[in-house]
Amino acid sequence: MAGEFIEVAVIAGTPYDSGLGTDLLRAEGVAAAPYATAGSPDEQDSMQDQRPDALAASFQRLLHELRRRQVGLAMVFCNSLSSVVNHDSTALPVVSPLTVYRDVLPRLRSSLVLTGNAHALLGVERTARLTCPGHRMLGVSDPMLVRGIESGDPEAAFAASHLPGTLRRAEELGLEAVILACTHLTAIKPWVAASCDLRIVDVGGILVDRVVAAVRDGIADRLTTTSSGS
Repeated sequence: MAGEFIEVAVIAGTPYDSGLGTDLLRAEGVAAAPYATAGSPDEQDSMQDQRPDALAASFQRLLHELRRRQVGLAMVFCNSLSSVVNHDSTALPVVSPLTVYRDVLPRLRSSLVLTGNAHALLGVERTARLTCPGHRMLGVSDPMLVRGIESGDPEAAFAASHLPGTLRRAEELGLEAVILACTHLTAIKPWVAASCDLRIVDVGGILVDRVVAAVRDGIADRLTTTSSGS
């Protein structure tokens, strides 16, 4: 990657989601490069569970290194990672799932939140408590679904998961929306949409749209960042 112009650094938990975010940005004409903090979902989960301080320190070092290399913006394309690390606005502007939650949750009365692990679920719950404490949230974490998506067949992973039945139950409960609060789940959005009539909030897709708009408008340096501890 030496000498390559990078406008946006895509920081995520594994090569799959960092690569997915990078591909989505490049498809929109944005110069982007992937930065994975772990080699697999198992390794990422282990770091988040057992070495969160080391993971956070590594994340901060990466932000400062990217700034030194004059990268303009970072996109945290991993919901669980965004819940574990702090986003140091003094290092580099960051667009993160937490910023999306803050905007989306107050507009909804209730939701089914689908995540890849409990850290991601905690990030959504924490944000809901701070921004809209009356929001009714049913949270579901499915690490095995994430591993199935990483295996290369998202449709088969969706069909083998609990989600078809869970989505029907969410409709029966009268929930207003389904929040795909794991960037891996962007890959199964078509099958989620075909399985229910609920509004779908694709956090990964919203992140990409925001970054593309920021780059095109030349306002990346004025983007606000969110701290996981705020």
